[in-house]
Amino acid sequence: MNTMDTRLNEVIVHIDEGLDEETLHRLEDGVRQDAGVVSVGHNPDKPHILMVVYDSDATHASSLLHSFKERGLHAQLVGL
Repeated sequence: MNTMDTRLNEVIVHIDEGLDEETLHRLEDGVRQDAGVVSVGHNPDKPHILMVVYDSDATHASSLLHSFKERGLHAQLVGL
């Protein structure tokens, strides 16, 4: 696939649960495996907020949100 054809979008996910750094890193590693996800990261000063960059041809923000809920987390998408 040509990366120039990729439609990248980013979404901010707010997680209600308080997760420690180790748990956040495991969560990020898991989300990176989800279809269409390009990158995931968080600021250690804001552990409730994750930034997810994804290919909108391969997945949608609603699907990403659903994947957090499937992991047993309560999360919302935050508008930019």
